Amino acid sequence: MPQKKILKLKKQKMKSSINDCFKIVGNDIVIKVKIVPGSSKDKIIGVYNDALKIAITAPPVEGKANKECIAYLAKYFEVAKSKIEIFSGQTSKNKLIKIYDISQSEFLDKTKW
Repeated sequence: MPQKKILKLKKQKMKSSINDCFKIVGNDIVIKVKIVPGSSKDKIIGVYNDALKIAITAPPVEGKANKECIAYLAKYFEVAKSKIEIFSGQTSKNKLIKIYDISQSEFLDKTKW
């Protein structure tokens, strides 16, 4: 594949929007997430490759990064930790996370950068 075409494909992947990384399931939202454990600060980096990229300070050991990710998202979206569940990707950087009882408008309001 020519170099120009490869670079164009890479740029297209980076141009994902928040609408590409979530799905509404009833009253809940399922988010595709990519975790970057061991970061210097907990923060949402943005949307990359159709996933919400989140930096977490905890290391990826014994579920610490998962717990911190849930705590961070609960604080960020102002919901109880019990309303957030990692239901796919427990041992992977790529996860599917469900936030219970949050509307699309609430979610989108919090993800305007």
